[in-house]
Amino acid sequence: MFKAKLCALDHPTPEVVNCDDPKQFRSTLLWLEDQKIRHYKIDDRAELRKTDAPEWEAAYAKYKQDLKVPVSLKSPLEELGWIMGYAVRLEYFDNVDKFKGVTAEHVLAEAKPQAPKINSTNPFDKLDFTSKEFEAGVRTLAKRLQVPYHPDTMMTLKAVARLVQANLSNEALKEHLLENTPFPLEKTSGVGYTDSDLEQAARILRLLQIQSVRQLQTAINETIVVVQNLTADPRTDTKLGKVGR
Repeated sequence: MFKAKLCALDHPTPEVVNCDDPKQFRSTLLWLEDQKIRHYKIDDRAELRKTDAPEWEAAYAKYKQDLKVPVSLKSPLEELGWIMGYAVRLEYFDNVDKFKGVTAEHVLAEAKPQAPKINSTNPFDKLDFTSKEFEAGVRTLAKRLQVPYHPDTMMTLKAVARLVQANLSNEALKEHLLENTPFPLEKTSGVGYTDSDLEQAARILRLLQIQSVRQLQTAINETIVVVQNLTADPRTDTKLGKVGR
């Protein structure tokens, strides 16, 4: 509410005022008296201007007494809130027509900085991730890719994204491409899906799986060769070996 009251009083920086800070507390009080309340004459405000001096507390105590701040208030922040409210009342009575119909919500909305509008070309920015249509689309996509559906739609979408990134993305496909003439996809054996798109995706995944198995077999063969070369090395110490029990 401090911010709302300062906004209503046209304070220059209501969003950065920290009334818990003693220095800002005193400067805010002085601003209220100088600009809005004007209970003292200009010369009589001299003691309140000494915000860094020890005698400021005495000047503030006298100011509260002259302004008739309720003694029942329990903290300086409550006192400052009351003084702000008093300043708002004075401002209102001086400009009744201006403030008719104005609420704290209106003041805060006007004071809140407006974020710049950016026209995004990303189609995902326009999606409603909580709509039934989006949920149905994710469910259909998961079914096509044979991804188990999770009750949380976003979890299912993450699983689909990982599958696509690992197996169907440009980067993943480049790792499995042959350097010679591309193998015609239509010549691969089919899986049996009636959906042409699903059938094509299954054939691609089958080729990728075959390529992965071949790479694994190549790695196994290389490992066997390395082990054979090591055991056949004449420098091997045969004394370390043991025949029988």
